[in-house]
Amino acid sequence: MTVPGLPETPQSAADLDRRLRAVEKRERQLDQALAAVAAQREQLAAVQADYERRRDGLIARTREVQAELERLRAERAELVADDLTRNRPLH
Repeated sequence: MTVPGLPETPQSAADLDRRLRAVEKRERQLDQALAAVAAQREQLAAVQADYERRRDGLIARTREVQAELERLRAERAELVADDLTRNRPLH
């Protein structure tokens, strides 16, 4: 009786050794690939953290600029109102 996936004839010690080395090589390659993926995940996390930090800084800066624009518009409105009051025609 044969089992699917298994060789029908007994293998030599050299064949088993060769297959074992091939499996060990694939295992090392998988370990290297896993390490590379882990390193990429760490890089991605660092990039995401930097992005969030920069985004928060830009949001804060946008608020500062908007507040400054509001102050300038208020000053301009006061200047225009003062100018209109001073240059009001007398009736």
